[in-house]
Amino acid sequence: MNERIAAIRSRVMRSTGIPDPENQKLRAEYFDRTADKSEVIREAKAIAHYFENRALVIHNDEMIIGSSPWVKVNSEEILSRQSFSRRTFDSPWPMPKHTEVFFSEGMISPAGNHTTIDYETILSVGFLGLIDQIQRKLSDLSPDDEDCEEKEDFLQALKIVAEAYIGFSNRYADYAIALSRECSDEIRKCELETIAQNCRQVPAQPPNSFWRACQSVWFSFFFLPDAPGRVDQYLYPFYQRDIENGTLSRDFAAELLSCLWLKYYERNGVEDAVSARHHLTLGGVTPDGGDASNELTHLCLDVTEDLKLLRPQVGLRWNRNTSPELLVRAVEVLRSQTGHPDFCNDEQIVPALVNAGIKPKDARDFSLSGCHEVIITGKSQMGSVEGFINMPMILRLALGFEPALGNGVNLSTIDSYDKLWDGVIGAMDLVASAAHEFSVDRDRRMADTPGGNLSASLVTKDCIENARGYTQGGARYNNCNWDAIGIANLADSLVVLRELVFEEKTLSLDTLAGMLCSNWEGHERLRKRVLNQFPHFGNDDDEVDEIAAHIIEVFAEILERRTPFRGGKYTLGTLAGGENMHIEFGRKTGATPDGRKEGDPFADSLAAAQGLDRHGVTAMLNSVAKLPHSLLPTSTTVNVKLDPKFLKSNDGIDKIASLITGHFISGGQQLQFNFYNRELLLEAKRHPEKHANLMVRVAGYSAPFVSLWGDLQDEIIARTKHSF
Repeated sequence: MNERIAAIRSRVMRSTGIPDPENQKLRAEYFDRTADKSEVIREAKAIAHYFENRALVIHNDEMIIGSSPWVKVNSEEILSRQSFSRRTFDSPWPMPKHTEVFFSEGMISPAGNHTTIDYETILSVGFLGLIDQIQRKLSDLSPDDEDCEEKEDFLQALKIVAEAYIGFSNRYADYAIALSRECSDEIRKCELETIAQNCRQVPAQPPNSFWRACQSVWFSFFFLPDAPGRVDQYLYPFYQRDIENGTLSRDFAAELLSCLWLKYYERNGVEDAVSARHHLTLGGVTPDGGDASNELTHLCLDVTEDLKLLRPQVGLRWNRNTSPELLVRAVEVLRSQTGHPDFCNDEQIVPALVNAGIKPKDARDFSLSGCHEVIITGKSQMGSVEGFINMPMILRLALGFEPALGNGVNLSTIDSYDKLWDGVIGAMDLVASAAHEFSVDRDRRMADTPGGNLSASLVTKDCIENARGYTQGGARYNNCNWDAIGIANLADSLVVLRELVFEEKTLSLDTLAGMLCSNWEGHERLRKRVLNQFPHFGNDDDEVDEIAAHIIEVFAEILERRTPFRGGKYTLGTLAGGENMHIEFGRKTGATPDGRKEGDPFADSLAAAQGLDRHGVTAMLNSVAKLPHSLLPTSTTVNVKLDPKFLKSNDGIDKIASLITGHFISGGQQLQFNFYNRELLLEAKRHPEKHANLMVRVAGYSAPFVSLWGDLQDEIIARTKHSF
């Protein structure tokens, strides 16, 4: 890390900010003085008014510019504080009582969506090229079309927004020139003049250098901040050309990438403890299926290791042709103790996307967003997480323990495991109906926003061609995803019921139900037997692993019977997310047959419930690999806690790389790692002031351990630590 990057890093690590209050102020200022235009045109002009008037900031020494003015730089580095909010389980807006109750009782919960914009098009034609596309579509409209006027207003609105953002970058160019004229340092003066030239060209036009490409990428992200996409793919042609013609050195390229990484971090500030934003994707495959990794992939990993930042969260896409050297290099970066990179398997995700209706060429171009949501880069509004579903509570509903959600159940009529399973299927269908009703209501509300999110519509493929907004079905792909939480707990519970009640006949279903209603009180001996002597998912036991697979198969099919508001399909994921739904659903759910007590958390990912994977990491991953990943195209994570000693030697690094390769070849989809021992975590909980930089993987994201809730810290401590 050179002196410039060290200084910028020091500044951003001392920065704290708030959402730009000028945004709402300027919007209100515009709307107060206009009333005679269509809603979508007024919305576009309000956005334009903001770009024309928002404050500009260029910090000392930075090479990539564009910042919020509402950031305070403190004298000392800030301790990341809790930025997680508890779920209230209130319905997000008024809805029918029969749907609202599924929220209040903790059966379903809403989530946020993520976006990856069409960086490739912006880099190839610029915003002026987007304006040309809009003009061509406008000329193709027929006055005879019933919705011609509506489409024309939408397209004109997109043009207004695009022109305004070009004006915004030109304002930055003017500002850089003004600063250069006041600058006495000749080197910095020259840099500011170059920055001005960069801003004059991008994002209006395609960049013609690696530096300008990095600036264009940042301006594009600044326009719609969420996920940076496949950085090593869309920046590589500019890197390769400049390296070959001698106008760029590898060191300066690393410096520019470092500036870009620091911009991603600065966007949310150091006090935002959640890294489930700005998920950046490396590696993967080309449109024809070949390995896509390149020299820039390695350079991005070098920068990630050097900077040791919480964001951007970095994910590496693996395939059989990924070089062993690249995988080992990525594992080495885990030594930085920031929790990334995480790893995902193209050979499972791409077929799963194709199975969900994505064309193979587009499926190969997926990128990561949020915690680990898979999005077709720049071509989709995939509802990356529509919401979460409490799977163990589905069993309690089937057993009649949740009267607010369904009719009572006569347990004496459930005299076989098959009848119990039929009840579970019925409960799944009931919950899927509630989830669908919520999705349709939510997505209709989002579609009603003027232009269906104009910013996203401008930079998502096919919205211009379809003359329809991002949230209105205008994108090429429009699938909606629901995440099933606690699959391992449900599978474990069903095994216990099958063996204990229907095979051993040791207890009646009524008797066991009473034990659960009393939270296992007075039955600790039986609970310990359940925990220690019955099969549990994550131990390579075919009996329970097959049940877990069947749960996914059946529930995915039940969801697919419905059609989302925007079209496409409902898909299934298993991600607890930055919402930490394995904790939140757990505290709303009574005792379950797997030995779990009321209020305890569920399994944190697609892996085993905490502490119940007792036959080693290979056995746990074998269980995961048996699951039908072809039905899980997005939002799937597997948290693995390993002894930190493996990061201390080349042999240990090689073993981790081999573990990843072996799991992916056997059918696994995703892996992310923690490398802390129990004693250190307990010490950090007792003395948080001494461990501000202790980073952990939580549920698809990384965060400072000391920033987490107490019960979330306890859940991480309870996870099984594996050795080879």
